Amino acid sequence: MMGPPASLAGCIPILCTPFTDDGALDLPSLEREVDWVLVEGARAVACLAIASEGYKLTDPERDEVLRTVVATVGSRVPVVASAHADGVEPATERARRVVALGASAVMVLPPSFVKPDTGSLVDYYRRVADAASVPMIVQDAPQLTGVSMGPDLWARMADQIPNFRYLKLEGAPQGTAIAGAVARIGDQVSVFCGWGGLGVLDALDRGAVGTMSAPNFTRLFGDIQRRYERGDIEGAERVFATDLPLLLWSMQSIDHSIAVAKEELRCRGILTSAHQRGPGVRLDAVARRQLDRFLDRRFGR
Repeated sequence: MMGPPASLAGCIPILCTPFTDDGALDLPSLEREVDWVLVEGARAVACLAIASEGYKLTDPERDEVLRTVVATVGSRVPVVASAHADGVEPATERARRVVALGASAVMVLPPSFVKPDTGSLVDYYRRVADAASVPMIVQDAPQLTGVSMGPDLWARMADQIPNFRYLKLEGAPQGTAIAGAVARIGDQVSVFCGWGGLGVLDALDRGAVGTMSAPNFTRLFGDIQRRYERGDIEGAERVFATDLPLLLWSMQSIDHSIAVAKEELRCRGILTSAHQRGPGVRLDAVARRQLDRFLDRRFGR
C-alpha cells in the first residue's frame, strides 16, 4: 500500500524506533508514537533515519518498522523512509524496497565510507532516484558523513534528476546553504531545516518549507511554522524560546537527542521503554535529574 503522494512541508518528525528493555522491536509502541505525532500536528512522518536508529536495524526489521508505520498512518499523511548505503547497489535496493512497502518519499544520505567526488555523487543520487521513482529528499549532513555538498552540486542534480524534490540541510551554519539552495533551485526543490530544528527561524526567513525534528518537538515546530506563515514572527520567536533550553540540551549529539526523546515519550505513556540499542548514549544520574526538571516544566508538574 502506497501512502499519499509526497507534497511535503511543515513539521515532519523523525520517529524513534521503540525497543523493549531486552532490545526487541516494540511495534505496539511504534503505532502509539505514530498516532501521537499526528495528533501533535505532524504533516508527514519519517522513519529508518539516523535519528530512528535505522543503522541498528537488520533488513527484516527495517521492513517490519516501515510496514507498521505505513499501516498505522493509512492515508492520513505521507511517509518518508530513509534509504541509503555506502554503495550504489545496496542503496538502490533499499530504495526499491521502501517504495514497495509503501513509502511516499525516500530520504538519502550520500555514501561516506569512500568519499565520493562530484561525478560519483550525481551518479549515486541519480541511480537511487531512478530506483525509487518517488520524490527524493537529499540529506546533507557533512558533520556526520564528512561529505560536503553545496548549491552548485544541487543545481546540477536538479537538472539531471527529476524526482529530486527536497533537500534536508543539517550542516552549520545552515543559513547560507539554505539561501544558496533557494536561489539556485528554489523553483525545483524545497528545503527543510534539519539538525533538530535549532535554526528554524533563520531557515524560515530564508525560504525553508519546514522542519524535520525529534518527535517530542512536533507540536513546537508545527506551532512555530503556523505563526510564522501568518506573519506572527514575534509569536513564533516566543514559542521557540519556551522550549529552546530543552532543545539545546537535547541536541548535544544525535544519540543524546534520541535518549531524551525516548525518555519523554516513555514518560508520556507512548513508549513502553526508552531502550536504545548499542552503541548509544545513556543518560547518567545527573542528566536524568536535568531531564526531569525540563519535563516537569513541560508537563506543568
